Amino acid sequence: MSKAGTGAKAGVVAGLVYGIIAGILSVVILFVFKNLIMNTINSALASQTYPSGVTPPTAQSLYTLALIAAPIGAIIGGIIAGLILGIIFAYVYGKLPGKSARIKGVIFGLILWIILGVLVGLSSLGSYGATYYAVSVAGDLVSSIIFGLLLGILYGRFTKNEEPQKTEPPWPSS
Repeated sequence: MSKAGTGAKAGVVAGLVYGIIAGILSVVILFVFKNLIMNTINSALASQTYPSGVTPPTAQSLYTLALIAAPIGAIIGGIIAGLILGIIFAYVYGKLPGKSARIKGVIFGLILWIILGVLVGLSSLGSYGATYYAVSVAGDLVSSIIFGLLLGILYGRFTKNEEPQKTEPPWPSS
């Protein structure tokens, strides 16, 4: 299997685990920040106009939908992102610092956390505030490190399993 295939395989498994962790964290964050989220939903709903005869959704129904959709979306998104990121990891593997696949995976996870958790996560700062942002960034740090570590471990194992086995010829060489 090519290095992209190996990375994809490792990425899907690591992405599944990441998705499960992210799904659990998203539900926890939805419960912890329920009032803040409900207020934000209410504000967004108040600014919308609906055609006559259309009943607008309630904040509670949208919040309940988020409780159901967040973990499912996190798992599906984790698998898809894991597939893509696993392929990227395979191609940048040699350029990452560290001697072991585990260290390279953790460093890859930290790079992802800085880009996706810290920088892209800034978009939630204006809507939900600093406390929500800090909790999200902390949760993203944990899940990104676990994703990177698992990606590195699996990539290292899958790579070792795919190396051709050296066999000795049946007769002595002269």
